[in-house]
Amino acid sequence: MEKNYLPFQKRLIGLFLFLFILFRSSSVFSETVKLPLYGNGGFVSLVDLNPLFPELKFSSKESTLVGSIQSPQGKISFRLGSSFYTLDSKINKISKPPLVKNGDLYLPADIVEAVFLNLLSYDLRYKFKDKELLLDIPKEPSPKRNINVKAIIIDAGHGGKDPGTSDAAGNFEKNVSLSVARYLYLYLRKYYPEIRLLMTRKTDHFVELEDRSKLANTILKDTRDSIFISLHCNASLNEKADGFEIYYLSQSPSTEQARETALLENKFIAPHSHKAVAAIQSQMLSSVTQRRSKKLAESIESDYDKGMEASITSRGVKKADFSVLRGSLMPAVLIEMGYLTSPTESKILQDKSFQKKIARSIIKGIHKYASSKD
Repeated sequence: MEKNYLPFQKRLIGLFLFLFILFRSSSVFSETVKLPLYGNGGFVSLVDLNPLFPELKFSSKESTLVGSIQSPQGKISFRLGSSFYTLDSKINKISKPPLVKNGDLYLPADIVEAVFLNLLSYDLRYKFKDKELLLDIPKEPSPKRNINVKAIIIDAGHGGKDPGTSDAAGNFEKNVSLSVARYLYLYLRKYYPEIRLLMTRKTDHFVELEDRSKLANTILKDTRDSIFISLHCNASLNEKADGFEIYYLSQSPSTEQARETALLENKFIAPHSHKAVAAIQSQMLSSVTQRRSKKLAESIESDYDKGMEASITSRGVKKADFSVLRGSLMPAVLIEMGYLTSPTESKILQDKSFQKKIARSIIKGIHKYASSKD
């Protein structure tokens, strides 16, 4: 019964997509399209995606089981059954491999998201929800803009009743993040006085995650060229775990550890959220904002790694669903500056000279990001 139903369902979906494209060609506004997710919500059918994005070219080699999706913006290649894909020759790990069933190719959410972020030249809004993918595709895509930074929101993680993690001696994450945030503010004020700065907290007091996002978004009334930097320290039951890592927002975490880190950082969410913030957090993700967040994370990671001179090594750029990033309607990253649960890194993170190095390294990364092209 299921084998007979699926092709019929896909024909209905194809008819719906055709009618949608026909309607969209005569409409001024974009419309939200709903695509089904398969395999317990983990996969999108290429048959469903193709009619919506004619600029994407798909090719495959049956002999090697290798497929690729290409546009003028770049190329993504993958192998059936493999938990990796390449984006312009760079290898990326994914949680689920692409697969073929009944002759149709099913792409995991990680690859679909990578397509939206890297192969489309315009801003697409999307959201993976339950067992469907919501897409908002503009009729007239806005042109690319140069990347500028006119405002920076500095978010010192935790604070007040929320101490964050701590080392064996009881030194808290909230104090390390605030100290680095202050240095970051002072250096930015000194070297880039023309940039507007905002700190979500300047003292040891508690600020809800949603209120941090709400405060950050007030700057958008004056300029769209804003970025959000959230500072944290990592933790592990294993004292040997070390290194820094930088996150940008995604509904599909890059690793299980990334998912667990997001859960840990998201734990202090008010039980009664503000309606306005709840509405923001329920909105679709912007592919342009995500792409810029990824670029910002990569730029900071590169200079952070150089600035630490192997004192704290890089664990790379990762993605996860952090509440404080989801609520910020601008390019945003969360920096896990190192492991406070590592005896060695705990000493480094509390050293004022290293805190200054961290702040200067982040600024160099921001400068690299602001000087790049979208």
